[in-house]
Amino acid sequence: MDDGHTTPAGQSVFHDLFEPEKAANRLIRAQLMHQLTKILQARFSTQSEAAELLGVSQARISDLYRGKIGQFTVDMLINLLAKAGQQVEVITKAAA
Repeated sequence: MDDGHTTPAGQSVFHDLFEPEKAANRLIRAQLMHQLTKILQARFSTQSEAAELLGVSQARISDLYRGKIGQFTVDMLINLLAKAGQQVEVITKAAA
């Protein structure tokens, strides 16, 4: 069903679905999850191998790969990226 609504360029669908603070948090988590998933899938052939490196269960890696955003906090994702040898940089800017 097309209601004629489109998401403005430069904005995420999270901004359509959530209050600004929640949208920003979900967008950051989605970006961190995407990056971590790319790194792990390139480095490991199985979820079990990735889980061993990160010190989590294989089920946790499965949740990550399936994009279960509600299962992860920003803090947790930053810690997992650090265990995967990544450094996270944060940039802030004035809201539009």
